[in-house]
Amino acid sequence: ILKQTIKLKNTAGKHDPSESLVELQHVRALLALYQQMMERDEEVSSKKAMQQARWLKNLNQLNYPPVRVFSPYQMLIAMYRIKGYEAQLTDYHNALFIFDEIHAYEVKRLALILKTIEYLRHHYNARFFIMSATFPKLIKDWLEDVLGETATIRATDNLFTEFQRHRIQLEDGELLENLSLIEADARSGKSVLVVCNLVDNAQQAYDEISYRLNDLDVEVMLLHGRFNQRDRQEKEKLVQDYTGAKSDKKRPVVLVATQVVEVSLDIDLDTIYTEPAPLEALVQRFGRINRAMKKGICPVYIFTGPQDGQHIYDERLIQGTLKVLRRENGRLLDESAVGKWLDEIYDGDVADDWRLQFTKTAQEFEDVVIGSLRPFSSADRSFQEKFNELFDGIDILPADLQNEYCDFVEKGELIGARRLLISISWGRFHALRNKGKIRMDDDLKLFVVNTPYTSELGLDFSE
Repeated sequence: ILKQTIKLKNTAGKHDPSESLVELQHVRALLALYQQMMERDEEVSSKKAMQQARWLKNLNQLNYPPVRVFSPYQMLIAMYRIKGYEAQLTDYHNALFIFDEIHAYEVKRLALILKTIEYLRHHYNARFFIMSATFPKLIKDWLEDVLGETATIRATDNLFTEFQRHRIQLEDGELLENLSLIEADARSGKSVLVVCNLVDNAQQAYDEISYRLNDLDVEVMLLHGRFNQRDRQEKEKLVQDYTGAKSDKKRPVVLVATQVVEVSLDIDLDTIYTEPAPLEALVQRFGRINRAMKKGICPVYIFTGPQDGQHIYDERLIQGTLKVLRRENGRLLDESAVGKWLDEIYDGDVADDWRLQFTKTAQEFEDVVIGSLRPFSSADRSFQEKFNELFDGIDILPADLQNEYCDFVEKGELIGARRLLISISWGRFHALRNKGKIRMDDDLKLFVVNTPYTSELGLDFSE
């Protein structure tokens, strides 16, 4: 989201923060703005950057910039009546919203977002423009229900043909069992993207690939959601320096990543090896390959295993995706056909189950949350808990960074301290707590996790 904000700022041509027409609204906006201040001016002090970041955040809370960039979940703050929701809803009156990518495989969250869109259209005269490279009929039907009369804009077949840049290559087996393929491409001078669905798998792949290529002058990097914000932003900047479509510092890399690579990163590698995922996710991953379309046709490799969804995805989506890819194996990726392929995948029992989940979630949300929405009526604690459940995460501090965190706090640099925290799922939190790996630090008022953390591997649960 920060990257999209910066792109829009550059488009608007306003470099002075006080004149900016575009700003970021996000739960971590203060940290992101602080980082932006530090990167823009190398000579600025940490204290000055913190003051500027706080000032910009305060302007954002007043809805001062005419263009705001945020995730759809920011809109749900108003629906769940979190503090300040009245000003937020007032700001949404006659507003224009642009949605970039929505997916069906998170059907319950999608139901909340679409019911919010419907409410704002009916009661606030808001208008919506929704874009996606992957629109199954299932989503189109839901969108038509909440938007009413719609106009569809679709790229021409000629344009799709002009932008063809990938060849589908299905590989039997699992990624971790076939690292020699990745090693061979790296040794031939290619920049390679390796995508795993689980952080543990990504860490294992990174360790093995680094060992195999230790005699080669190639940068092997790891990127996932278990890094703190400071280390993750530094890694993303380095990746973009080495592989960005417009970078002048390019060099061969092997980037091992998780789903975090699916959004926003403007990188351009030569090929990808990925674990199986829903088709929408794979298309996003492929978008990091041959991004500038200067490399002819590049192969994109998808392994056939595991097919159980790895407790992240519905296994039926994985199996449906692989069925389509087996038919298309060896062919150029025809992005104009992706919508039809998704209709095949989201069919039969999958479609029936999705519709039931969507209808149940949407009806409950409308009855309990939207139906009780009143001006100047604070929500009870259960609403805050329901909202928190949407994000399934809690911030914790690695014990390895506790001394550094305390140093920041003693210097009054609270933003720098917050950038050391990592968000983990509630399920992982309770599992670690049951093993005695997590304790509450009463002085810091933070949970501290006693598992290894390094800027190279991130938070490591392998033991």
